[in-house]
Amino acid sequence: MKPVRHIFAAMIAAIILPLGSHALKAAPLETAVAREQVMQNLRRFEGSVEAVNKSTVSAQTSGRIAQINFDVDDYVKAGAVIVRFYDTEHKARLKQAESALMAASARRLAAEQTFKRTQTLFKKGTVAKARLDTATSNFNSAKASEESSEAALQQAREQLTYTIVKAPYSGFVVQRHVQIGEIANPGQPLMTGFSLDKLRVKADVPQQFADAIRAGNEAVVYGPDNKAISATGLTVFPFADPKSNTVTIRIALPEGTKKVFPGMLVKTAFKIGEKTVLSIPQNSVVRRGEVIGAYVMDSNGKLHLQQIRTGRVLSDKSIEVLSGLKAGDKVAIDTLKASIQLKSSKAAN
Repeated sequence: MKPVRHIFAAMIAAIILPLGSHALKAAPLETAVAREQVMQNLRRFEGSVEAVNKSTVSAQTSGRIAQINFDVDDYVKAGAVIVRFYDTEHKARLKQAESALMAASARRLAAEQTFKRTQTLFKKGTVAKARLDTATSNFNSAKASEESSEAALQQAREQLTYTIVKAPYSGFVVQRHVQIGEIANPGQPLMTGFSLDKLRVKADVPQQFADAIRAGNEAVVYGPDNKAISATGLTVFPFADPKSNTVTIRIALPEGTKKVFPGMLVKTAFKIGEKTVLSIPQNSVVRRGEVIGAYVMDSNGKLHLQQIRTGRVLSDKSIEVLSGLKAGDKVAIDTLKASIQLKSSKAAN
């Protein structure tokens, strides 16, 4: 009778041997081919965000400030009253202008009636030509006086409307220039603000790139989250700064762009043509400390770790290879499986 331990050993061997033969049969390694593709040639520069609508509202009439409804960092809707002047004097001038117009209209009406009567009598031959000339002159003078009074009334009405200052667009207040009780004169700044609805990026680029950027007419702005924002338009200035030898470019951003604000520094990329790049899947890239590489399979099916230098991530989620590979090279997609297989082959040798 065989010892019990011999029976257990035979049973364990019967279980392990099939598993071992299955494990030794290596699964095929999935690979991808390094391929060339034509991509946009982008040139990157720094830029700063600025508001399209940024202005300082100034006084259009003289008067004492009675009310200021907003302060720095307040959001103001378009058409909201931001500053109000005392309007007692302006209303008095308006009444005077209305009264002056009524008087001028009465004089014009009287002069017109006199002119018509005199003209009728002159045709009948009962009055002299001099009297008709006088009536005509008085009528013309009365009409001119009435027109002048109408203009003065219009001006008085307009001056009264200037006592209420409204926001020209929706935005935020960034600076307040006056205080309640101050006397403001025409042209004096009252409040400065900007709108976040329309933004643009200003970038100064070396002048040798201006023509290529103008021809490409495409740009991308990278916000604080590094997400690309496509430009809706480019404006390349037709002149260069002689001191810095740069050309200013304005990049229009889509209306309502979030997470950027005036004064922020951002990265910009301009299309200056096309170029052919070599790319492999991102999963094929392996990093060992500061070394970047890929597992390459040669024509004999042998693996080796090839050091490479990578560039940007492309739109199809592949990654640009700057050096270390050539078109047609096969790289392992599963870097962990490739690493195990490479160690196994070295151990076997």
